Amino acid sequence: MLLDVDRLFGSLNGRLFDLSHDLTPSMPVYGPHPPYSITLHRRHGDSHPTPRAGGSSFANEQLVTSTHVATHIDALGHFSRDGRLHGGCPADQMETPNGLTSLDAAEIPPLVAHAVLLDVAGHRGVDNLEAADPVTGDELETVASGLDLLPGDVVLIRTGWAKFWDDPARFNNAGRGWPGPEESAARWLIDRRVSAAGTDTPAFECIPSPGDSVHALLLVDNAIYIMENLNLEALAASGARSFTFIALPLPIVGATGSPLRPIAIV
Repeated sequence: MLLDVDRLFGSLNGRLFDLSHDLTPSMPVYGPHPPYSITLHRRHGDSHPTPRAGGSSFANEQLVTSTHVATHIDALGHFSRDGRLHGGCPADQMETPNGLTSLDAAEIPPLVAHAVLLDVAGHRGVDNLEAADPVTGDELETVASGLDLLPGDVVLIRTGWAKFWDDPARFNNAGRGWPGPEESAARWLIDRRVSAAGTDTPAFECIPSPGDSVHALLLVDNAIYIMENLNLEALAASGARSFTFIALPLPIVGATGSPLRPIAIV
């Protein structure tokens, strides 16, 4: 991977923003995904065959989770169109009891890129968009005015939905849907050849969808990675619109996605 170091780091003042949410048993989980749980497997002071030096002890835990909870990134194999994954391979030929044989989280590269924040909620002058409120390509074009956006960059879209993170019933929205990009916005991202795009909702795209599946357009048709459940509130409040973006997916072989801790350096 060749990086334009001057473009990435040349004008930074060193402010760092963590764009992730904490993983907790009480966090909202999108209905189709398995729930998250954490259990202490070994506790401090549990018996050990051999006494440990200095009276020391250790603890560890067991996690049960989907890779699509909290802040995460979708692998290309997360979605299919007409039974085929990106590149045209039948999905059923890529699926095994141990996960996908290709297009999995282990194939997602580290993301180190120039990125822009498109604060749609701020542009509209509202705290947050409403359920099922679509974001169009024309609106992204307006919000992106004056920004330096090149192929390979990352685009983050703020709807304001992260403000509901600590209220799982509101965040999950009881089936009423979420705001987000619709088909024309997806095509705007495709036309600009971004490497990845993310929002602050659990679905990324507008749900219910008013057009073609945005996930299929980006993941299947164009190999553009999707990030969901980003926490963009502090970054937006700072006024930052352009920054260096770093996110390292976990190389989980067979997985359709990965937990993610992305950061913005302004």
